[in-house]
Amino acid sequence: MKEIDQTGVSPNTSGRYGAKVRLFVCHTQEGPGTAQSLANYLQNASSQVSYHYSIDNQTCIDVVDTDRASWSVLDANGYTINICFAGSRASQSRQVWLDNYGAAIDYAAFLFVQDAKKYGIDARTLSWDEIRAGRSGGTDHYGITKGLGIGDHTDCGPNFPWDVYSTAIAKHAKGTAAPAPVAVPNAIDVQYKATPWLGAKLTTTLEESCPDGRGRFARYEHGFIYWTAATGARPIPTHLLETYGELGYEAGALGYPVNFHTVLPDGDVQAFERGVLYRKYGQPGYFVTGRIGDRWMRSGFENGPFGWPVSNEYPTEDGSGRIQDFEHGRIVWSPDGTVALQPVDGPDEIIPDRH
Repeated sequence: MKEIDQTGVSPNTSGRYGAKVRLFVCHTQEGPGTAQSLANYLQNASSQVSYHYSIDNQTCIDVVDTDRASWSVLDANGYTINICFAGSRASQSRQVWLDNYGAAIDYAAFLFVQDAKKYGIDARTLSWDEIRAGRSGGTDHYGITKGLGIGDHTDCGPNFPWDVYSTAIAKHAKGTAAPAPVAVPNAIDVQYKATPWLGAKLTTTLEESCPDGRGRFARYEHGFIYWTAATGARPIPTHLLETYGELGYEAGALGYPVNFHTVLPDGDVQAFERGVLYRKYGQPGYFVTGRIGDRWMRSGFENGPFGWPVSNEYPTEDGSGRIQDFEHGRIVWSPDGTVALQPVDGPDEIIPDRH
């Protein structure tokens, strides 16, 4: 696990005003992302949200100094430390948690123990009744909702492996050393063994070099695995690989994959270095990125009022801005700002931003 200190960048913080830290709180992102891409969003003043840590299975970003309050849990901000698992969803299965976030859960437990010693928190997870009674310890955003009656969030969801997390907390409580990195002899081969849905290998060579010399990849029946030193080994299923190929593979608009794909009820999604690729079943795939992508994310992704993307970005008539079409509207970016427009029975209606 690589931990990167980026505290002091995000403006979305407050003082604790004398409140004693007593809860270490876990969150899901509810959308695709990596520790760094989530941190980038949290460092944007317009997002009006932050966590102390953003973490994926390889990297942890320190976003907000724990001596200050992050903007994560409304009235509980003053006495909580908050960590968000980048790219995670409350609806994901226990197996997805274990397969895609095993190292992140272990490191989150290490951070919990580290901060518990600093602030005098009990290094154990709490029941809702204990939270309500003012005990100190660990919980998730749902614990804030049920234990304190603050907000209505339900993450980390019913399948979060609390047993694994609690075991890791107990392990790290015995010492202060950070978890040792795991030596991986060949990351693509290790990932292939952990990804049975890829099917048989299509070539006799272990892997192939990418033309840019930066990455490597391997071909399988039902997808590819791409690897770089910065992004790690990430499989891409055929459903998304077709669109990825049309966009020029790693040399195209998206770059290399930075996260595992997520299966949604109506399609698949996967995050790449320069955008997030969405493909609804039975439809072509498209990617979202930049200011338009941020605006769509704030609207609720594919479950919001705009639905799935039905085009990539294209220039406005005068060439000064960008447009992207969605199932139920379009989002326009101009140098003056991003505007979301949703067609109705008449002229376009501006949809207010949701921070």
